[in-house]
Amino acid sequence: MDRVTVVTGGTAGIGRAIVKKIISESDNGGDLVFAVYGHNDELAEQLRNELPEADRGKLVLIKADLSDYGSTGVIKSAVSERADHVDWLVLNTGVGTYEKFENYTPELWDRIMRTNAGVPVFIVKELEDMIADEGAILFMGSHSGQATYSSSLAYSVSKAAAMFAARSMVKLFDDRGIRINAVAPGFIETRWQDSRSEESYERINKKIALHRFGLPEEVADLCYHLLTNGYVNGSVYDIHGGYDYF
Repeated sequence: MDRVTVVTGGTAGIGRAIVKKIISESDNGGDLVFAVYGHNDELAEQLRNELPEADRGKLVLIKADLSDYGSTGVIKSAVSERADHVDWLVLNTGVGTYEKFENYTPELWDRIMRTNAGVPVFIVKELEDMIADEGAILFMGSHSGQATYSSSLAYSVSKAAAMFAARSMVKLFDDRGIRINAVAPGFIETRWQDSRSEESYERINKKIALHRFGLPEEVADLCYHLLTNGYVNGSVYDIHGGYDYF
């Protein structure tokens, strides 16, 4: 049977790397990967063009506002047009802020919590009847959801919630053999790092045992392993290069 995957935040950063990894490992012409993205049409088309021509038909782009609970219905409708099931669901969306705590507003807090934790949970709820027995669900957490990063309070709390949701959902799906896990990346070279100063890089690298930021492709490799390993369930997997081991 053709394998169907849905990846939210699938056209940039870690999500983009996950989409490309899954497609590169596919040897079935009928496999589909739905990459959900929020707004950047140009980046989405670039992703398609980066794929080998023979694989471009496996990619289906879905544009949906992942900060809005209404996106869950948009995603299900788009997937249902092309597939009758979902084997792998990767909930990768993440937004944050470096705004000072004293400048927080309820609207800012709610948007981050909703995007990073609330909407992913309700995507699972919306797609529940489509997820194949013995399929896999993967939440994208963050090391900042396990360690205290004072400069990103809202993001850290939201990612802690996402990882706890992954572990809490395991019993909801045990009768169907659906595995649910989470990944907790540390500092990864994505567009989020574009404005980081050289001093900031050096300061952080001193706290990482490997003395470098990770690559999206390295996170994607771990995600692919978790999706394909049939006995990994109910766990959160760190990938941070040995952060704060000194």
